[in-house]
Parts: sequence; C-alpha cells; structure tokens
Amino acid sequence: MIENDNQIAVQNKFNTSFGKEFKKLSSPVEMPHDYLSEKSLVSCLIIDGNSFDSIADLKLDREDFYNPQYGQVFDAIKDLYFVGRPIDYVTVCSKLQERGKLEALGGTDFILQITDEHISAVNVADYGKAVKEKSSIRNIIRTAQRVVDSGMSFSGDTSDFIQDVEQSFFKLTNDAKSGGLNKLSVALKKNLRDLEDTSRRPGELSGLTSGFHEIDTLLMGMQPGQLIVLASRPGMGKTSLGLNMIQKSVEASGLPGVIFSLEMLEHELSLRLLAAKGKIDLKKMKTKNFTQTDLRGIGTAYQQLGQLPIFINDSGSTTILDIVSRCRKIKAEQGLGMVMVDYLQLMRPTSDIPREQQISEMSRGLKSMAKELECPVLALSQLNRGVESRVDKRPSTADLRESGAIEQDADVVMMIYRDDYYNKDSKQPGIAEVIVCKNRGGETGMAKLAWIGPYTSFENLSYRSDE
Repeated sequence: MIENDNQIAVQNKFNTSFGKEFKKLSSPVEMPHDYLSEKSLVSCLIIDGNSFDSIADLKLDREDFYNPQYGQVFDAIKDLYFVGRPIDYVTVCSKLQERGKLEALGGTDFILQITDEHISAVNVADYGKAVKEKSSIRNIIRTAQRVVDSGMSFSGDTSDFIQDVEQSFFKLTNDAKSGGLNKLSVALKKNLRDLEDTSRRPGELSGLTSGFHEIDTLLMGMQPGQLIVLASRPGMGKTSLGLNMIQKSVEASGLPGVIFSLEMLEHELSLRLLAAKGKIDLKKMKTKNFTQTDLRGIGTAYQQLGQLPIFINDSGSTTILDIVSRCRKIKAEQGLGMVMVDYLQLMRPTSDIPREQQISEMSRGLKSMAKELECPVLALSQLNRGVESRVDKRPSTADLRESGAIEQDADVVMMIYRDDYYNKDSKQPGIAEVIVCKNRGGETGMAKLAWIGPYTSFENLSYRSDE
C-alpha cells in the first residue's frame, strides 16, 4: 500500500512537472512570422496591382499576416482585385478610408512608408509564399496545442479522437479549400481562368475519363467531388465495369486509383484485371489451361498493369472512416485520381443505428470524402429484387437497395442491364446497356457497351478515330 502511494506521488509530481514544462514550450509568446516578407508583399502589390495574379492561387487572407496592419492593407488590395478595380497607392488609401481603417493604421504616410523600399514587383510570388508558409506553421502550432488540450481531458471513444486529430492536420495540408464564405467574384475568377486555359483542346474532357466513349459523352468526364453510383443486380458485371473504369482512368491520367473491395479478395480482383488487360479467358487462367499465346498476353498485361499506381484494400470490415483515412494519406503523398468502393451495402457501419440510417451515413460519408479530397468516388451498389418480378427488367433509381439517400447523395447514378442475361434468345447478345438515371452535371440517357464474358470485361462497341 505504501509502495502504491509512493508511485502515485511520483507520478503526480511528474505530471505537474511535465505540465509546467509544456506550458513554457507552448506559450504563444512569439509565433513564427516574417515581417519583412509581409511588408514586401504588400508593397509589391501596391506598386504593381497586376502582380496579384501571381499570388492568387495561394489564397492568402488577412489572417495569414502576423502584423495586423499589413493584414488590413492586404485585405483592401484583395477586395479591389476581386471587384476589378485598379490597385495603386490612391485606390488602396481610398478603400481603407472607405472602411474607416486608414487613420487607425497611421494615415497615408503609413502606406507611403510601406512602398519606400521597392521599385519592382518581380519577387512578389516569393514573398507571398513566405507569408503563407509562416501562416501555415502558426496554424500547425495552434492545431497541435488544441490537440494536446483536448487529449488531456478526452474521455470518449479513442477512434473518434484519432479521426478528429487526423482530419485537423489533413486540413492544414489542404487549406486551399476554404470552408468559409467566398465572394461570387472569387468563383467567377476561377471560372474565367478555366475558360482561358489553353492546355485542354476544344471538346476535351475536363475530368477523368471512364475509358468508354458513350459514358464520357453523357457524364462529360468524372469530375472531382462527384459521388458516382454504379448499380445492378448480381451477375450483371458491376465489379468488372468498375475495374475497367478505374484502370482506364489511371492509365489516362497517371493519378493513383484506390479500390476498396468488401466482397472479393485482392488476388481475385488482380486476376480479373489481368484477364481483361491481356484478353485471356478467365476460366483458362484459373485452370491453368492456356497456350503460349496466352502466356505472352499475360506477360505483357502484367508488365503494363504493374506500372499503374492502383492500390487495393480487401478488408471485409472496412468503415467509412478507414476509407477516408487511407485516401487522405495517398492524396497527401502522391495525389489522388479515382476511388472505387465495392460495394456500398457491405460497408461496416460506425454506429448501431437502423439499417437505412447506416446506409445514409455511409453514402453521405463517401460524398463528403469526394468533396474533401477533390476526386470522383465510384460506389458500387446492389439493386433490390423488385427488378426480377417485372416484365421489363431494366432498372431505375427506385430499385436502389435499402435507402433513398443513395440517390439523393449521388451526383450520378448509372445502372447496368444486359438483355442476354435474362433472355437466352436476345436480339442483342453481348450488348450491355449502361443507363444513366441521374446526372447533376449533364444528360441522362443510355450508353451501349460490349460485354466480353470470357474476359469479364466491357469494351467500346466500335472503333473511334480519337482513341
């Protein structure tokens, strides 16, 4: 008992000592800053208002300045820029006077003093970057302090705390996406820059390609932030189409693709990709009953697929938090193209709530992830059995299984129908219809693809000169 009391006393003494030392280290006496870069940046912008274009992508704000006076001047310059007014000594003073800030800053003499040491704006981008970097460091320090403070008194689920910490630090590396309010003029500036961009040919897709011409025509490319739901009854080939789409998008863009498979194992998925790429009968590969020609095709496909940055997770207990966490890591390290989840109804819920609410939670989570990571998310989904009881078995959004929230959250809903699956005497053998039932950014309609059963793969129906 005495020994335990002594241990507790030593521990309390350590905690007290650690607390004091931490307060010394974390005390915000003098946060990192660069007054000279802040002053030089504001000076360059006043000397040459057109130089603001060079730092617009940094998304600097008044709060990024450690010196509040320079922050106020920058805010006035930024406002002038976004309403299209000229930026110079006179207009900046006028804007500050209009806001009632000029006299508090020291009058026109203060603005003159800022511009005294510069005659050129040639280094404005470097000054802007320096200001942003110091601001980011200060934000990291504040975030770390907040994490320590909340961690010392946290008593809930540890996984919730870890998720909160991870999200906080990821936002610091992705702070270009402001969660605050932006003026319409800011968005319009971005629109104009995109329209003036000559790196894309007329008619070229703005998002990622699916690899299928007719689908791309309807979707106009898979856009960052989109949740795309691909649904069908079992056996229609939704996993195969999803694999085809992610493979083709990675080949075209070079951006990493991530597959979360809750139904099939990693080696099954990779074998399907190998069969489709090498155009080898999957049954022959499974029974090892292939020819020398098949072996050459497998070797070539292996080399080509092996170079693609495609990642696979086949954990059957994956939650939305796991998916977001892993995708954030890849995004931060390498960038991120397309994410595929196969399939939505098999995801493990994070809370014990009614099934319909669980599906809603997961679909909303995938949509939020698409927006946060600025990538298209392809979520595969099952359809209910109501399709089987109809004469016309073509599916609609009403057939989405378990929750109407899937349709609500999705930007695009596509469904696969193969007539020869139901009718052995079909007039369209080997033809698959991909029905776009919902499309927030374009047309609804139907795309026809060729279904190659032996390869478990979809192909474009006809040759296109722009392939």
